[in-house]
Amino acid sequence: MTERVAVVIPVYNERERLVEAVRSVVEGNEVSAKFYIVDDASTDGTPDIVKKFLASENIPHEVFVNDESRGAGGCRNIGLDNVVEEYILFLDADDFLFPGILDQTISLADESSSQVVITEYDRVYSENDKKLGMNHHDEMVFSRIKKMGLVSPFSINKAGFVLDLVNYPWNKIVSTSYAREIGLRFSETPVHNDVFAHWQLLMNASRISVMNQSLCGHRVSMRSNQITNISDARRMAMLDVFNELEEYFNKESLFKERYYHFFVSFKIKLFRWGNARIDEGHKESFYEEFCKTFENMSKLDFLIVSERMPRVAVEALRYRLRLM
Repeated sequence: MTERVAVVIPVYNERERLVEAVRSVVEGNEVSAKFYIVDDASTDGTPDIVKKFLASENIPHEVFVNDESRGAGGCRNIGLDNVVEEYILFLDADDFLFPGILDQTISLADESSSQVVITEYDRVYSENDKKLGMNHHDEMVFSRIKKMGLVSPFSINKAGFVLDLVNYPWNKIVSTSYAREIGLRFSETPVHNDVFAHWQLLMNASRISVMNQSLCGHRVSMRSNQITNISDARRMAMLDVFNELEEYFNKESLFKERYYHFFVSFKIKLFRWGNARIDEGHKESFYEEFCKTFENMSKLDFLIVSERMPRVAVEALRYRLRLM
C-alpha cells in the first residue's frame, strides 16, 4: 500500500511523547501515513527506542539521526527532502492529533485540490491535559474568515489577513507537489524557524482551504524547555528571520505590493512579544538590532504600508528613528 500522508517529526529527547504522537495519527485515522522522524542529536537513546517501536508496530517510517543539532527547522528540511507521499503534515514530537480529523482534512484537500489546508487547533496544558482552545488572535482570524464567507478553496490574494495567523507548522496539511513547486524551506535558526515557511506557503497559494475543527493538540507548559519559553540570546534569531523575509519580498515584487504591510505589522507584533520575554541582559541590543531592520526600508516601502496601515507605518518610522 502506498501511504498518502508524510508525517515529518523533529525530535530531541522526547521518546515517550513521540510514541504518543505517532499513535495518535495511526490509531485515530484511516488514512495511511509514513513517518519521517528526524532526531536532532538526542542524548536519551530516542532513535533506537523509536525505531524498535515503529518496527514492532509495522508502521512505515524512516529515521534520520543528526550528528550535530540543526534545530527543528533543519530537521523538517531533512524530512521534507525525502517525502514522496501526496501530502505533508509537520508535527512536533510532543503534540498529538484528535481522532478522525486528519481523515476529514485529507478529504477536504482531495475535494478542493487545495495546496494548503489550515485547521483549527487546541492548546493543551502538559500538566493536566486541559484544553485552552486556540490563542485569541487566531480565533479572531478564523472568525473573520467565517464572516467574510470565504469558501474553500480561496486565494490568499482575496484574504491577505490570513497571513497574520500564528506561524505554527502543525495545523496545516500541505500538498507535496506544491511544496516542491515553491521550494519550501524552514529556517535553521534556534527559534522562529517556522516563520519563513509559513509566509512562503501562504503568499504563493492560490488554493487554500480551512477546516473549522481542531486537528492538533499542541502541548504548552510554562515549566518546560519549549522553544516558546526561551529567553536568552537565542531569541534574537528572530531578527535573522525578519531579514530572511525582507530578502524574499525584495525578490518577489508582487508579494511586496500585496502583502508587505501585513509583514511589517506582524514584525512589530512579534518583536513586542519577544521583547517582553527576552532577559534583561539582551533587551537593549535586541531593541537596537530590531530598529536596524527598518533602515533599509525605502520610501516606496513606507508608502505601501502607510496607504493600507497608516498606524503601522508611523510605528515603523518611530522604530527607525529610535523614538519608541
